Amino acid sequence: MMHFEERTISVRDVELNVLEGGNAQAPTLVFLHGLSDVAWSLAPIACHFAERYRLLLPNLRGHGNSGRSNAYTFEQYIYDLHALLNAFNATPATIVGHSLGGQITARYAGIFPENVERIVLLEGLGPPALPEPDAAQFVLRYRERLLERFAERPASRGMADQSEAAARLMRNNPRMQPELAALLAEKATILDSNGRLQWNFDRHAGSIFSGSNDEGARFWCNVQCPALVISGDLAHEYWGGIFPVESFTGRYAPGEMDARAAIMPKGRHIPFQHSGHMVHFDEPERVITEIEAFLQEEA
Repeated sequence: MMHFEERTISVRDVELNVLEGGNAQAPTLVFLHGLSDVAWSLAPIACHFAERYRLLLPNLRGHGNSGRSNAYTFEQYIYDLHALLNAFNATPATIVGHSLGGQITARYAGIFPENVERIVLLEGLGPPALPEPDAAQFVLRYRERLLERFAERPASRGMADQSEAAARLMRNNPRMQPELAALLAEKATILDSNGRLQWNFDRHAGSIFSGSNDEGARFWCNVQCPALVISGDLAHEYWGGIFPVESFTGRYAPGEMDARAAIMPKGRHIPFQHSGHMVHFDEPERVITEIEAFLQEEA
């Protein structure tokens, strides 16, 4: 693993922690991680591009060593990315985003197209379409999500040590390489006041998805740069557990992801047959290969 310097920038109400590495004289390549994750998750992928790019891997607000917030919205995350690029004089940049990081990236590229050279979205266009509820079901589902997201929760019992943290990661991500599990067990945890190991992110950050998530496509049509969308055919393993809705399998409908990618004028979609939602854990070499080829294409 290459060396990263840790930087800090102030964005309104929080301090954002940023990993910086690579070639300081080269164009900028940004990596945005997903919800309940940390920047180090994408570091093994980013390292491959260190000779030809300046690398910026921010920890999103509420994650890793970045500050916590009283609330979490797409507007805050989008502005954080905007402030990051300005602080590092990094435009136009190429941005790789996973999951929530991909949703932020796609929206940002639609709002500030002049600041973005290319985007890569790893499972970054949201979950499969959910069954349309009737009015009563919609209100009930909204109520349940609202209470679950904002309710006070008992403190986690935590983990005894990093080996237990790594074992949990491997159990939740059975295709993950043990070396990456060990890295994240170190980089994605923190000791609490009782000396127990906890995951280093704010559990309330998930409140960003308390409401509707249908507006993303309104931004995609204004993404003017080339866009590569990578999805995992096994992502239903993840989505089916996140949305325990009757008749919802967690699977994308045939052609659903192709159609989403096509909303972006220069978007295209590549499915990974052997990956779930964490494509960078499951097939890291192929992720690198596809990004590498995409970066070398003519715009």
